[in-house]
Amino acid sequence: MARNIIKSLFLFTLFASLMACSSLPDQKNIDLRAEQTAQKSSKSSQFFLQQAKSKLQKSHIESLAFYAPTYLEQAQNAYDEASALYLEKTNSDKVKRLAQLSIELIEAGLRNKKMVKEYLPASLANRQVLSKLNAAKYFPQAAKDIDNSHIELIKLIEQREEIKAQKNEQTLLRVMRNLEVATLGQIYLSKSYTMLAQANDLGVQKNLPNLYQQTLSELKKTENFIQQNPRDKKNISGLAQDNLFNTERLFSLARLAQKIAHAKEGDIETLIIKQEGLLQTIATALGYKDIRNVSMQDQALLLSQYAKKLKSAKHVQTQTSNDTQELERWKRKVVLLQAEIRRLEKQSGR
Repeated sequence: MARNIIKSLFLFTLFASLMACSSLPDQKNIDLRAEQTAQKSSKSSQFFLQQAKSKLQKSHIESLAFYAPTYLEQAQNAYDEASALYLEKTNSDKVKRLAQLSIELIEAGLRNKKMVKEYLPASLANRQVLSKLNAAKYFPQAAKDIDNSHIELIKLIEQREEIKAQKNEQTLLRVMRNLEVATLGQIYLSKSYTMLAQANDLGVQKNLPNLYQQTLSELKKTENFIQQNPRDKKNISGLAQDNLFNTERLFSLARLAQKIAHAKEGDIETLIIKQEGLLQTIATALGYKDIRNVSMQDQALLLSQYAKKLKSAKHVQTQTSNDTQELERWKRKVVLLQAEIRRLEKQSGR
């Protein structure tokens, strides 16, 4: 998915950058205001430089590198040129004019920031979502490309091409959503993917094909749910826990299946005695008598019945809590099933 995100962004950024240019539509007005202000003022060139420096510091707080990149770049260039002339101690009038030009450009940049918030609210909101998810941690290149593409839209607004910016924003929104979904998959399902891969290394598809397909199916359903409902964190978290349980179970059984499949004739007795010992460990912990003289299935049944008696007598409150957890788990299954039905209905309607 990350590769598709990057490919889409490359084409989108190229298209947007062709329309954006470095000149500003209000450049003449900005130059005129800077010149008039500098000429009318009796303040020193040092004062103008200090004011410009203060404005540049404010521009960083206001994130103008994002909201008004061209204005900020030109403001910094004007300030740097003014500072160099000041050190040469020549042409103080030009120093004042350039310093004031830097100030005027920052002010124009702040106005542009307001316009960006007005015309691109959806992508700005998605940017905050990706930031909170720390998408750059999981997909650094895709996150960087999205940021650059966002800036290209903002440069269109700098050129007063607001309608074009809004039109191109739709492409960016789709790419941002893809990155959001991919990031959620990494956050909530990465452990499940790891367990599934480890189970595959143990030959689970050959030894436990039905359980493998069942586990994989539940994982795919959760992926589809995230795709359709990326903001439903509560149900996503619950479904992710269910998937982790399923994949951990698959891995544990895959290890046992591999041991059985590769067991030599002399090892079979050891494996059987070991499994019997597991049930005996439980019996000892429960304070139950030695029942190794009956089948393992009967041992499990007897121990289960005895554990239920202990539980009902001493842990009524715990039983209620477990029932509540099981109910919540079934609720999540219902939500997942409903989402799957909606997805299938949507596909069939195409």
